Amino acid sequence: MISITITVLSLHVSGVFGAGTDRFENQYFSINIPNSWTYIEYSSTLESAKTGYGPASEIWLTPKEFSDLLLINNIPDITDKLSDEGAFATFFQDNNYRIKNSPIESYVKYVIDKQGILSITSQQYAAIGKEKAVSIHANNLAGLDNIQIAMYDVMHDNQPYAMVYMANTKNFDKYLPAFEQMVKSFKFADDSTSEIENLSANENKTNTATNFSGANSTKFNNRESSNANGNSPEELYDECVRVAGKSFCDYLFRK
Repeated sequence: MISITITVLSLHVSGVFGAGTDRFENQYFSINIPNSWTYIEYSSTLESAKTGYGPASEIWLTPKEFSDLLLINNIPDITDKLSDEGAFATFFQDNNYRIKNSPIESYVKYVIDKQGILSITSQQYAAIGKEKAVSIHANNLAGLDNIQIAMYDVMHDNQPYAMVYMANTKNFDKYLPAFEQMVKSFKFADDSTSEIENLSANENKTNTATNFSGANSTKFNNRESSNANGNSPEELYDECVRVAGKSFCDYLFRK
């Protein structure tokens, strides 16, 4: 069984298990946690790998009714448990990814291949703060077709961050809105203005799992045609600038 994040196998607990609070913060990021969810903190830093102690770099969360999931200390076993029922989310700064100056597309491909994400139903760009992010939905995780997954990947200060939600098919839609709200509340520790906006109107969705692998790739930048809502490319670009900033949108639209 491939884990959704390999780093958790060597994590050490650095926080406590308890009720969700209005605002959770560590030295990497902060999120709002609904009171209906419980959570636990982990450290996957190089420091913790060497010494057994380190700053929290991950948070695992689940709805209170599935709180026993957090008594399991590795992702593969949690995934097996989700085959029956339940929902689980994790937010983390990926200390295991060592490639510097890597584009977000390369990191996404790495995650897809490493974690065994299959049956991808959509891949699209989003913006978290002023950073380009990629959103993925999939109906199959490591060969388990009864588990669905939603994920956001983003680079900030040359470091990758991942926000992952997975759930049994019967529970996925019920708890997905709470995960999306947590993602919208996400802020990098050094950025007080982070805000996520879905930029799917600007970009083409794809149903191929090889989007970032080079085969059957669909280009995301599309300035040649209007979107489904009738917006012109110029209007889409202006909206992108309003949401994500000029430099990001110039890159996105290849101006």
